[in-house]
Amino acid sequence: MKVAIVAAEIGPYAKAGGLADVIGALPQALSRRGVQACVILPAYKMLLDKIRGELLAEGLSVKLGAAPEKFRILRADGAAGVPLYLIDHPEFFGRNGIYGENGGEYPDNLRRFIFFARAAAAAVEIVRPDVVHAHDWHAAALPVIMRADTALREKFSTTVAAFTVHNAEYQGRFNARDFPLLGLDKSWYSTECLEFYGEVNLMKGAVVLADGASTVSPSYAYEVAHDPAIGYGLDGVFRARGDNFIGILNGADYDEWDPAKDTLITARYSPQHPESKQECRRALREELKLPHRNETPVAGIVSRMAFQKGLDLIADAIDAVVALDVQIVMLSSGDPKLERFFRDAQRRYPDSLRMVSAMDNSLAHRIQAGSDMFLMPSRFEPCGLTQMYALKYGTPPVVHATGGLKDTITDFDPSSGRGNGFVLTDFRPEMLIGALRRAVQTFRQPPLWRKLMDNCFAADFSWDRAARQYFDWFERMRRERATA
Repeated sequence: MKVAIVAAEIGPYAKAGGLADVIGALPQALSRRGVQACVILPAYKMLLDKIRGELLAEGLSVKLGAAPEKFRILRADGAAGVPLYLIDHPEFFGRNGIYGENGGEYPDNLRRFIFFARAAAAAVEIVRPDVVHAHDWHAAALPVIMRADTALREKFSTTVAAFTVHNAEYQGRFNARDFPLLGLDKSWYSTECLEFYGEVNLMKGAVVLADGASTVSPSYAYEVAHDPAIGYGLDGVFRARGDNFIGILNGADYDEWDPAKDTLITARYSPQHPESKQECRRALREELKLPHRNETPVAGIVSRMAFQKGLDLIADAIDAVVALDVQIVMLSSGDPKLERFFRDAQRRYPDSLRMVSAMDNSLAHRIQAGSDMFLMPSRFEPCGLTQMYALKYGTPPVVHATGGLKDTITDFDPSSGRGNGFVLTDFRPEMLIGALRRAVQTFRQPPLWRKLMDNCFAADFSWDRAARQYFDWFERMRRERATA
């Protein structure tokens, strides 16, 4: 099987969020299953600064509305030798950012990513894969034009078009006057396809026209199809796909996130010998100038400071949380109002709270290793990766039961010894306080805490598991397309 993965990010070369981690790891996992996997993505300046691309094709052109856009295709070897096909268009992609700069988005993002889809189709013609797997709204126009463009429909008649939603909040919605950029007959701007409350919705079009659509956890697949708030109005569109809309849980990259071989932490440790985790906690406290208190657990947070992530729930309960004798270490930035709140809280509770508002991957590793528990009370969470990393580091997560958090974390039961974290069944401050109280009480009973840590260490959310499910999904769609 040949699979071309099409996306706007890839770790570690061009990353804005968790999408890059997925696109960096999934093709490697598919390759381990014998799939010939490659990735098609924009030739960003930041990417070309890190890897060398060799010219594959030049003098190419696609129409963006009425205007032709010229581009080249470069080929490079990514991590583990995965082939990368790079769409080289300096005006669109030779910028310092991926989606924007200085906290704002580029105003021409619609043009940039519709062009990317058109150019990616040219790359697909060269690669000739069995499956084209597009990710999120930035690549959503590709399955749309594969099925709606008269010329391309015939070329790709035997090629599977798969589409994965990473976050239904970001759908690629734009003004209807920009519809001509897609180069499609106006009949496709309809309630059955691309029209959405008077706008163009690229995600909707991809979900409707792809052979199959997926999202990044089974629980999130159910939530976006049955809760209009979490599906952001596309719940009926997801439901209409029936069995052709599924949830496949993302995997964790254990090559990077493993305390037994992590070079970014103070002391390495393993499930068999977890004692050095205490050294990591001591070093984290010293780095952030927090007092050492053996009976006080450290609760780590590594998160965007956004509405989705539920950090306002912690803000609402901060006095009660500190009263539980917990030290909170936050690596988070984003919402200015929340940043101001936590800076003020840090001044009020200098022995109990530290906030670092920066992008610091090394510190993220040290927080996972040096924390006793990990806070992740998201309002909704398509999948989540940091809770999987926390499990690998023996750091029990405290989570809200939603999306991928619900699929990976189960509440610890002291009587049976089952469970790998502490779960809020409702998104309310008192539920957060209750879950943290249970966590602190368990922490102060070392035999129980060691059992809980062992349960965390035993969890396996590797990409090989996810790759098996993707392979089976691709095979199913290949059979269905061949039959059709």
